[in-house]
Formats: sequence, C-alpha cells, structure tokens
Amino acid sequence: MDIVTRFECLDSYETEKLGSMLLPDRDSVHFVIEVIKIVDNEIVLMLKDKSCHAVLMKDNINAIKLREFVRELILGPVVVLRTFGQDNILNVVHKTS
Repeated sequence: MDIVTRFECLDSYETEKLGSMLLPDRDSVHFVIEVIKIVDNEIVLMLKDKSCHAVLMKDNINAIKLREFVRELILGPVVVLRTFGQDNILNVVHKTS
C-alpha cells in the first residue's frame, strides 16, 4: 500500500529541489545519503556524490520531520515511488518494504 508523506517547504523552489533529491535514480539508489545538520528551518543534506545542499523548510518542525523520513529512507524500510508538489507543499509517495 502506498503512503503519502507531506512536507511544507519555504517556497515552490525549495519544494521542487527537495522533490528531486528524494527520488531514486534509475538504479533505485537514493540520492540523499545523510542529514548533515538542521539549523532552525534549514536542513543540510548530503547526496551520493558527496555534495551538500541546504533545503529551507517552512519551520523547524518540518525540518525535523524530514530528518526522520530521510533516516528511514537511508536505513531501507522506505522506498520513494514518486514526488509531486504544489507551491510550498511536497507530497512524497512511498512504500515500506
């Protein structure tokens, strides 16, 4: 059964950026490999190419929620199927393996 988790970003640019980072590549490997830090509403994510990117969330609560989601994504029980956003809302469709 597919699950939808919703995140509130600062704006539509941040929504689009985060949505692309959470999708797996063609080999079903996720781009995000680590959460580096959270400062207020900003979360810094490390990608598989070792580059780091900041995403501005609506508030600290959404940043913490994203950290927990990424933790489950990295550990393996969560598999992202697709993402879609509208304005500052990102919907992540996923399943738990």
